[in-house]
Amino acid sequence: MPPPQPWNATIPASYGLSLLSLMTERGYATDSVLEGSQLERSQLQDQHAQIGGWQYVVMLNNALRLGGDDGLAYELGLRSQVTKHGFVGFGLLSCANLREAIEFSERYFQARVSVFRSEVTIKSDQVVIGLHETVPMGPMRPLIMDMALVELCSLFAKVMGLDPSTSGWISEIWVPYPEPPAYARYKARLPRFRFKQSAVQIRFPARLLDAPIPSADPVSVRLAIDRCEQEIASKASQQTTSDMVYTRLVCKDGRYPDVATMASCLLMSERTLKRRLQEEGSSFQALLDKVRHQDSLRLLENPALAIKQVAEAVGYADPANFARAFAKWTGFSPREWRQRQTRPDAFEAPGPLGPN
Repeated sequence: MPPPQPWNATIPASYGLSLLSLMTERGYATDSVLEGSQLERSQLQDQHAQIGGWQYVVMLNNALRLGGDDGLAYELGLRSQVTKHGFVGFGLLSCANLREAIEFSERYFQARVSVFRSEVTIKSDQVVIGLHETVPMGPMRPLIMDMALVELCSLFAKVMGLDPSTSGWISEIWVPYPEPPAYARYKARLPRFRFKQSAVQIRFPARLLDAPIPSADPVSVRLAIDRCEQEIASKASQQTTSDMVYTRLVCKDGRYPDVATMASCLLMSERTLKRRLQEEGSSFQALLDKVRHQDSLRLLENPALAIKQVAEAVGYADPANFARAFAKWTGFSPREWRQRQTRPDAFEAPGPLGPN
């Protein structure tokens, strides 16, 4: 049976097909790669199909167990093709320039791959694309992040008509975790990675934003937008109110949307929003706590951030209140949790709580 949240999110079946194709090329049986996922190859070959995030994680675990390849994320990212993303890829190829392609990607790529959200800023002469997960990924986070980051860099290079193997990469990648052993083997084929940074980011020169895309076609862009909007509408019709609230609970400047703002965003009254959430066995506060929990786990992975900074980033002005909430979610104080991630055997039971 599929596990509960956080991996109830869906992703395009094409991701599963890419992984399966790589593993079968390496000589592994289809049944072994799909074991426990409740999937068949025919389901992955449907370009419009979605699979559960948990199913993809099962496949990844099978692939790692079978092949023992710690560079699997890099390989999958490098092999990604624009056509893998259907009309989203078609639209990217048809945009006038990289600026338009990024705007297109922000709306339609994220709708298709809902486990991530991005934010784009321009700092001095660089474009910075911050990537954030919308579901906590636990131990799989570095692998999935590396794959997504390399894939996005690869897609943008291909959209620009560039071959990184001859012309070099136009972007570099920042990640908060240390360099993994596999990086040395793949370094010559990858964008430049900067490890132990404060955030997950892709960076490239701002001067490239207005560089023309060789395959630009405004008629094709319009067609791609129409088809992508249809896909979004179809997906939205299947979403619960809880899903819609959860994906929109994004913290900005230490503040999350309140219930009134969320109701307005969803074009309904506060009373209707609360009633629908209650009918689904949820509440706005429960969803907010869930998002704060997820965001705090991600931020605590960065040792450069003080506990107080993490607390403020998830909307707690008082670190003591954050510590109490975090203990309720995990059974540990924020400091203990951070220590536990680096030394899992440091202790077996939660210790006394403090404001940290």
